[in-house]
Order: sequence, then C-alpha cells, then structure tokens
Amino acid sequence: MIGKTPIGVPFFDAEFGGVYPNRVSLVTGRAGSGKTILGLHFLDQGLRQHERALMLSARPAQDLVITAESLGMSFAPSIESGALTLLEYNEFVPGRDHEANINLPPDGFIQLKEVIEQQAVNRVVIDTVLPWITLSDSAHLPEHIFSLVRAFERLGVTALFTLPKPVSTTAGRLRKLVEDVVPVSLTLLREPDAPSRQMLVTKYLGVNARPEGFAYDIVAQKGFVLYQPAPQESPALGAPTFFASAAARTAPVMAPEVAPVAPPPAPPAGKGRISFASMVLDQSLSARSGATRPVAAPPMRGGAGTGGGS
Repeated sequence: MIGKTPIGVPFFDAEFGGVYPNRVSLVTGRAGSGKTILGLHFLDQGLRQHERALMLSARPAQDLVITAESLGMSFAPSIESGALTLLEYNEFVPGRDHEANINLPPDGFIQLKEVIEQQAVNRVVIDTVLPWITLSDSAHLPEHIFSLVRAFERLGVTALFTLPKPVSTTAGRLRKLVEDVVPVSLTLLREPDAPSRQMLVTKYLGVNARPEGFAYDIVAQKGFVLYQPAPQESPALGAPTFFASAAARTAPVMAPEVAPVAPPPAPPAGKGRISFASMVLDQSLSARSGATRPVAAPPMRGGAGTGGGS
C-alpha cells in the first residue's frame, strides 16, 4: 500500500491522510486565499517530522518567518540549524523583487537541484511555480510541464507548487496541464460575501474527491482551521453555503499520527551552505533567537530566461 505524508492541515490530513510522498501537489487560488500560508503549514509539518525543508518564494524570507510566527510556527531555529532554507526569487534572479518580473536563468533548475541535493532537502515549496512553466513557445508546454514535475519527483522530494487563480485562457491551460500530471490538486476560494474560505479538492488520485470541499478560516496561532459558524449565524436564503458536513463540524479533528522519524543525515562534508539565495534572517532576528548568523558563501551564477507572475 502506498503511504501518505501529512501536509500539516489537520482537517485535510484527518480525511485524506495527507498527500503522496515524493510527488508534487498543486494549490491554486487568488491572492489572499491562503496559498502561501498552506505552504508554511507544509514546511512546518516536514520540520516536525525531522525532514529538511526548502521554500522558494517571491515574498521576502523574513516576512515568511514573521507570518509563520503569527500562526504558531517557529521557523527561526530551523533556519539557524540549516534544517530550513528560505530562498527569495529576487536573490535567485538579482533585481527581480516582483512576481510579474521574475525571469529565471536558463540553468535555474540545475541551481535549485544543487541546493536540494547539497542541503539533503526532503520537502519543497515553490511559491509560485508560474515562472517555471511559462514558455514563449506554447507548443512545447505540455512536455515542458511534464518534464518539470517529473524532475522534482526524481529528486525524491515531496513538493508543493502554488499557482495564482487563472484569469485568462492561457493561464487556465497552464493550470490544467499541471493538474493533469500531479496526483493531488487543491483550489482555495475566498469569496467576498461568503462566511468562510473554502478548500476544494479538485483532484486526488485514487480517492473519491470531496465535492463540497472544506469550509475553513485562517486563525492567529493556528493557521488553517475548520470554519465554525457562530450559534446565532444562519445564512440567508440563497446565500453561499460553504459549510462542511455536520459530522465534520462536530467530530474532533485530529491529524494522523506520524511515526517518529530519525533526523536526516547532515549535508555531505565539504558541501557548505549554498547561497545563490542563501538568505538568512537579519541581525535582530538572530539576536532574538540567540543564534549566530551564518556566513554566506559566494553567490552562484545567474542568467536570463522566460518569466511570469503569481
């Protein structure tokens, strides 16, 4: 039987057992729906399982740490120990600090592969994956996306890709092409008039999808939690009913137990910390954690290529 690995969201893990290890999962949603926060849950779960984790994001790494702390996740010690690596696109591609302007170097995947291998990474979040799947030659998109997903899986990592909500035919095609080659795909919804956010399981290979999805909120010190309507709250006739089933709302939600995992081996001797984006927290955060700020290695090579936005 093929096992599962939790993503760190209790209500999802309780129902599905998590996602498939050493495979890529996809999360799609508009800005503010919680894609990045879901990625932080994914990282935190890996760290609690003694996995080494990496996140490549268009957001400043220190902002990610601050957000994680507000949700009850302590990332600073893991960064200082080397168990967690946060890379910024604008360091991977110097001078690019907006998602819409990211242009990956031609050998971008090779550089990222080196980091993953040398840091012995087990769990990866690419937030957003759009720059990796945008090509000027659309005729080769299917094989390019297939190859990219398989390349991550051959690295032996459990990966989470995020994508912005499609707003054009081309963007919709990109999302469909990725969804076709990954075993698990989630869509996060945040409608202005809805009482809660909603997570739809749009694909789960080998499992009957949950058509009504999960109604959820993002709560301080907890992150993703099932939506619990206030006793006096009742939706108006015809209003959206983004509610979980009664059984799901009343039953205690427990994430599946994870057997203790021995800490992974440290990176091979002589393979220092990689730093084409060897981002470390500033001195104030280092001082707060009581740790010593690592010394960055010389920057790696760069280049120019195609790009996109989240």
